[in-house]
Amino acid sequence: MTELRSALDNAVLGELRQSVGDDPEFVAELIDDFLADAPFQLESLREAATSGDAIRATRAAHTLKGQSRTFGAGELASLCQEAEAAAVAGDLDAVLSRVEEIDREWGRVRPELIAFRDGRA
Repeated sequence: MTELRSALDNAVLGELRQSVGDDPEFVAELIDDFLADAPFQLESLREAATSGDAIRATRAAHTLKGQSRTFGAGELASLCQEAEAAAVAGDLDAVLSRVEEIDREWGRVRPELIAFRDGRA
């Protein structure tokens, strides 16, 4: 049987916690901001790629990539980096093909972030 890999890197989350003075309330606020903003960025990425706006797609993918890295969501960050590179190259079809993968990975990241925020991880 294969073990499912975590969507989050606990070492990165530990470093984040340390960087804010081990303040769980502040970490929770940061996580809540990401949980609120990521769906907006994902929808912005989808809309920009669909409408042919490579600049907006680049910005959304870049923002989501950076946020993902902050919280140790390496696979999500990698997918966003691929979408960002495709958007910079003007290949919006490639961006669109990544959007579904990004959406699926976000579906793995979100519950793990909530569990971490709530002290269940």
